[in-house]
Amino acid sequence: MKLHELIQRNHWLSVKLTLLKIEPELESVIDAYERIYGEIGVLEPKESSIILMIDRHWEEGEPTIHAHAYGYDSTIPNSEPTRGLALEWVSWSKWLGFTLDRDAIDEWTEHEMISHSLIEMTLDGLTQEEIQETRNKIIFSVKEIKMEYFNNKLDK
Repeated sequence: MKLHELIQRNHWLSVKLTLLKIEPELESVIDAYERIYGEIGVLEPKESSIILMIDRHWEEGEPTIHAHAYGYDSTIPNSEPTRGLALEWVSWSKWLGFTLDRDAIDEWTEHEMISHSLIEMTLDGLTQEEIQETRNKIIFSVKEIKMEYFNNKLDK
């Protein structure tokens, strides 16, 4: 099952209740999430080999309602350090093409899977433009730090 299939068959109001149950502090920006939900509901999903993993957070040996969503790419060779992928900067149309992990389907409700995905999709902004700006700022900062490091090394 793909993420876009879940979104197509679930209404915003049900997702909203679950989203606010998981992250009550999102109440102040819930209108933005409604806009996002509408936007991703009409985007064309891009085919992807990525499997969407949604791992539960545990605290003091007890399960919580919180989770971490990340990608797993089986096309990456076993010789690589990891097949796990951070997804915060991935375009929303690519998210829609992710296949949901079987364990996630067994552990979470559809509303929870959508909510955890929405939270992860918006870690760096509430629009794709904001996310791209954040990405660019971080990459620029890394380049500046790297240049400063090498310049200092060369000056010695």
